Amino acid sequence: MNFSTIAIITIISTACFYMFFLLLGVGGISKNRRAQGLDQNKGSDN
Repeated sequence: MNFSTIAIITIISTACFYMFFLLLGVGGISKNRRAQGLDQNKGSDN
């Protein structure tokens, strides 16, 4: 494995991890707003 192969694999894997955690965080925003009572439209568990 030469340097360019290692660099390409590193960049691709980093981008995949970034997208995974980005989607995980964006998905948790609505749940967090609902838990704090900020999102009145979706109804809360009060």
